[in-house]
Amino acid sequence: MTMMKLLARRPQNLLLATATSALLAVGCGGSEASSEPIAIAGPGFTFAPVTGRAGGVQPGASLGADCIGNYPTSPQHTLQVGAAIPRLRILVNAGSSADTTLAVRTPDGHTVCNDDSGDPGNSLNPVAVIENAAPGAYQVFVGGYEVGDAASAYRLGVTESADAMPSAAVPAP
Repeated sequence: MTMMKLLARRPQNLLLATATSALLAVGCGGSEASSEPIAIAGPGFTFAPVTGRAGGVQPGASLGADCIGNYPTSPQHTLQVGAAIPRLRILVNAGSSADTTLAVRTPDGHTVCNDDSGDPGNSLNPVAVIENAAPGAYQVFVGGYEVGDAASAYRLGVTESADAMPSAAVPAP
């Protein structure tokens, strides 16, 4: 039965269809998921920061024992690493108005999580460090520490630099 026929038979379904469409448009959480994987060839790569919205309905513990906060049910970004990288450092800068969290699922299924990086410019910015990053897909989830941090705009950066901090390396949104 087509949607129009269903709506014609039951007008109360219009509210349900409208609500469902709104949820689909917004998504679960504020993910703004990237539709295409972001390619990182290997050591010596350059990376232009990407943007998104933090938070979601999935508790951090469902991603990993050390993960806190609330995350979207799907990753906002996927990094496709082509060759092994000695150090992959994933940085999130949401500015001073939000407390974001970060979870990165590696190709082998392990999850690396971080809440507060100790960034001297904004200690609430998270950083995930993956030593000896193997080739493959890295799923990136950016969460909010508290409910009020959901849907906060952020910028994500990726580097090999051991000392890069989000507030200095990735401009705030």
